[in-house]
Amino acid sequence: MGESGRNKWGWLRHLAGSYGWLILIGLAAIGGRIWQGPWISDPPGGSAATQNPVVSSFARAIGGIQNRYFQPPEWSDLTRHAIERMLLSLDPHSRFHDRTQFTEMQNEQSSSYYGIGASINQRSNGIYVVGVMPGKPADRAGVRYGDAIVAVDDHLTDTWSQATVLTSVRGERGTPVEITVERAGHAGRLTFRIVRDVVPYLSVRNRFMLRPGTGYVDLTGGFSQETTTELREAISELKSQGMDRLLIDLRNNPGGLLRQAIEVSEIFLPAGKVIASVLGREGRSLQRSYLSENQNPERMPLALLVDEGTASAAEITAAAMQENDRACIVGEESFGKGLVQTVFRLRGGTGLTLTTARYLTPKGRSIHRSFAEGGIYDYGLSRKFKLPAAEPESGSGGINPDLPDRPGRSIASEEEIMRLRDACFQFVRFVNAGLVVGLEDWRGRGNGAGLRPRPGDYQVNDLVRRRFRKFVRDHPELLIRESLPAPVQKYVDQRLRAEMIAAAYGAEAADRYLLEDDPQVLRALDWLKKAPLP
Repeated sequence: MGESGRNKWGWLRHLAGSYGWLILIGLAAIGGRIWQGPWISDPPGGSAATQNPVVSSFARAIGGIQNRYFQPPEWSDLTRHAIERMLLSLDPHSRFHDRTQFTEMQNEQSSSYYGIGASINQRSNGIYVVGVMPGKPADRAGVRYGDAIVAVDDHLTDTWSQATVLTSVRGERGTPVEITVERAGHAGRLTFRIVRDVVPYLSVRNRFMLRPGTGYVDLTGGFSQETTTELREAISELKSQGMDRLLIDLRNNPGGLLRQAIEVSEIFLPAGKVIASVLGREGRSLQRSYLSENQNPERMPLALLVDEGTASAAEITAAAMQENDRACIVGEESFGKGLVQTVFRLRGGTGLTLTTARYLTPKGRSIHRSFAEGGIYDYGLSRKFKLPAAEPESGSGGINPDLPDRPGRSIASEEEIMRLRDACFQFVRFVNAGLVVGLEDWRGRGNGAGLRPRPGDYQVNDLVRRRFRKFVRDHPELLIRESLPAPVQKYVDQRLRAEMIAAAYGAEAADRYLLEDDPQVLRALDWLKKAPLP
């Protein structure tokens, strides 16, 4: 290539330097072709990309930006946005990850990350600590339930999202981060210097005996490298307590590693049973059926809870149990994600998640919900899509429960439910700080996370309801009516007690309390009670 050619394509080398030649792949993909071979880590040879008219037009546009934009462009931003828009045109699950995002994804898949050990969530007007892991850095530093995070390393968080705060408090092991909070009942702000350490990212969030003989496993934390080990440990522990029936909660489980979904299914399926099939691009080698090889599977009656947030690997397990008649599926239709992604490591610590296959259930059905009609954002938020007629093996999209149940959908709109939840949280912050007249003795009355509340702890009575009504009257920004219909008041009573339990005993204890009156759980328990033992 002559000097003029090097100048002409110099911007391309500059652009590719940020993300390991991934932009070159993007240009080729726009032109309708993909290089074969080790294109993820090595630059493609030759100038094939420059021979396509679409790619040439793209190159001229970039050249115009380079030469004529009113200020020097940020090439790394241009590269990232070009890649993101390219992948967005494919499907919602193919994504480019910058260095920070790729590290976080790897940490989650490895079942641990480096952080402070606090659950952080959006509540009404800010970002709050809603739980602290006992013995972890945040707990040792003095961070508490209800603390409002107002700054991280002197950067105000008033315009930050929950995701931004979470990313900021994570980092390399042994590095410090400063968290500034506002605490109810405390004048001024508190700043904690916390040294990041390893924090478990558990798939199994909770396990206990829900009823005599019936165990409950909260498997809502995704499918990561240790999921099967965690589940086996939970089953072993509960069997030692007399479990002969099992309820596994997969609600809001976003999925994760395909291999873990296969191994979890294998715990319960005898050798020879089909778990799933994976089909790659026509003519490619990624076509395989997964069969159980377990000669001694668990045979106890099994029920699974699913909902609209149950997706991907979690759906593989649920479908394998359902279509092999191994478990009763209870709840709501699952999300309907039947695509398989492969993760590629790129230069500079970045990564690419690319859809490379689809999976079929044991009976050969694709549960994937089409996003061909409408926009990708609708695909993520709506249930209105129909699978194309060109996919005869496709089903309705998602797993239909054996026992459908959609509790609580009629008591209020989702928006009002969220406002009520946030109002209950804000009220309990003040109660827990001893700032609510008549409820001063409720301040910090628990004995610490990991313990169970006593039956009489934090019972919501008329005094609590009156104080809550006054609280929402004094805080009109919460947008809560003082007078609530009976079903809504019941929800508020439950949330108030759950928040007090969470503040005193931890989020797991609060979840356990809420399960006692969960309609889907009760329906699953009724089925399990009638199921014959092996």
